[in-house]
Formats: sequence, C-alpha cells, structure tokens
Amino acid sequence: MALAPHHNERYELLDELRGIAALIVLLFHVGTRTGAPAIAANGYLAVDFFFMLSGFVIAQAYGKRLSSGMSFTDFTRRRLARMMPIVLLGVCLGTAYALTRWFAAPSRSDSLGGILASAALNGMLLPKWWHGQATGWEVFPINGPLWSLFFEVVINLAWAGLLVSRRPAVLVAATLASMIALILVAGYYRSMDLGWDLPTLPGGLARVSFGFLTGLLIHAARDRLPRLGKGAASLSVALIIAALVLPLHATPWLIALTVMVLPAALLLAVCAGHQRLIPGAGFLGAISYAVYGLHVPFLALYSGLAERVSGRSEAGFEAYLVVPAILAVAALATRYYDGPAQRLLRRWIGDQSPPTRFSETSGLKAGRNRAT
Repeated sequence: MALAPHHNERYELLDELRGIAALIVLLFHVGTRTGAPAIAANGYLAVDFFFMLSGFVIAQAYGKRLSSGMSFTDFTRRRLARMMPIVLLGVCLGTAYALTRWFAAPSRSDSLGGILASAALNGMLLPKWWHGQATGWEVFPINGPLWSLFFEVVINLAWAGLLVSRRPAVLVAATLASMIALILVAGYYRSMDLGWDLPTLPGGLARVSFGFLTGLLIHAARDRLPRLGKGAASLSVALIIAALVLPLHATPWLIALTVMVLPAALLLAVCAGHQRLIPGAGFLGAISYAVYGLHVPFLALYSGLAERVSGRSEAGFEAYLVVPAILAVAALATRYYDGPAQRLLRRWIGDQSPPTRFSETSGLKAGRNRAT
C-alpha cells in the first residue's frame, strides 16, 4: 500500500458521503416529523459524522491560510458568509410556518411574542433560552437543525483562535479529553440525542468537540495514510449507511458507533482519495446544505396539512413521496439563491480570493428530536 501526499487531493468520496448522509437524514426526519414508519433508525447520528467532516474540510480550506496571516476576523466573516444565506432562508420559512400554526391553532403554539423573539434570535444563529408553551426548551424552535450550526460556529472560532497553530500532541490530548467527556455525558443522559434543547446543551458541546477534533486529527495525518482505492470507498459508504440505518438504540451501541464507526468511515474515505463510487451521490452532496437548512419547515407544513386532510396524527409510507419535492427545492435554492447570495456577501466583505476546492460547510446537521 503506497503512501502519497494528500495535500492537493480532491476527495470526491467526501462529497458522496455528504450526499448519502443528507438523503438519510431527510428520510429519518420524514419519519420523526410526520409519524411515518421509520426507515433510518439512527439518522440523527449524521450530526456527529458531519462535525467530523467539518473538522477535516475546514482544516483543508483554512489551516494554511490562518497560519500564514489570515486574521481571525477575516476567517469569521468568511465562515458566516458561507453559512448565513441558507440559515436566513430556513428561518424565514420556519417563521412562516410557526405564524401559520399560531393563527390556525394558537393553543398548540408558542405565543406570538415568543415566536417573533425566537425568530429574531434564531435568525442570528443564537439559541432561545426560555420555555415555550409548545416548543418547551428547544433552543432553535424556528428551524431545529440550526442548533448544530450554532455549535459548529463555536468550534470553528475556538479552533481558529486557539488550536490552529498548536502542536499535534495538544490536538491528540484535546481529542481524547473530548471523547471521554462525550462518553460520560452520553452515559449520564443515557442518550446520544443531545444539544438540541437547553438542558442538554453540554452534550451538544461534547459532540461537536469530539467530532470536529477527530476530523482535525485525520486531516493532520492525511499524508501518512495509505492509498486504499475503491475497496476503502465501498467500506466507508457501507459503514455510514449501517451506522445511520441499523436499529441499534442502546446507548453503548450509539457511543460505539460515534467514537469508532463514524471516524473509521471518514478515515477510509480519505484513504480512498479521489475515488467516486455511487452515481448521483455527488449531486446530493452539492445540494446537501440546502437540504439540511430547508427540509424541516417543509416537513412541518406537510405534516400539518396531512393531519388536517386525513384526520390521522401519523402518516404512512406515502409521506416519503415528499422527498423528491424537497430535493428539487434544495437544488433550486442552491443554484439560484445560495450561490448568488454567497457571492454577494463575499464581495461585501471584500473577499476576492477564488473559491476553495473543498466545500466550506459540513453539510447536514441532524437531530433525532422533533426540533429537527
């Protein structure tokens, strides 16, 4: 097995994994949001994989530039310019749904003031901190998946400000410490479904810390990894699908999937290098961020309309027919909204550099709870 430098590699399989995980998360949320039969039992663990992918991708895109003089402020502006267009569109859609629900069923909604205050905070990627009549302690009730983007911003800034120039031994120690913290907090809550509400925010911090730092470690070791070709690519895809789909709900299994199986999948994907494996997965990867940021408001609207029309609180397999429509919306939003909005923001902040060869967002952030 030959070793070869990876620093100029185009990791095609990472795009495919992002797309596959995006689709699985969407399928998972069809089940949790509409009551349809579940076909992706642990799809919410995609959040941990995407934190890992984010660590690798952000280090690849910005590590050398930060070490060569890019300012912390410039890094922050670029990250927000990349993330905020879809965040804002998702908040607008989520607010429209929340207001429609308040008008149609005020007894099953937060107060109007609570909805507007939540929308204002969530639109700035900040959590809500009070108990809502309908949303409880959810920190991003307007568009649930934003809880993980909030944590991603936190870890991105911590890395750029504190860790980007640290010795590898410091990174290893921090990763081990975060893994221990994650195991302890998951054991305490008896769940990996952490971070989406106020009581479990420490769990969200443990998840993003372990995931992001693991991605950084794999990135730091990339030039010492063997080239394993299509076999590694196939195994990587199989591990991701198994981790997110198999109905393993016991907490020890979930911890094992998070700290062992998901890092192995990313490691194998890097070893696979430029391999492509599944036709169409690259396209799903390209639209995955829009899928993540926009799918929950559409699922909430579908669920509400289906309940009113059918009189049933839980949908059947027909709910999955909404998946192609959401993918189409995500594709249109990516091409005609997200891309132009990013270019506009880049010009506004004075960023004249060419786009990086790697996506600067980790794609999908998911959660098992109804907030996502």
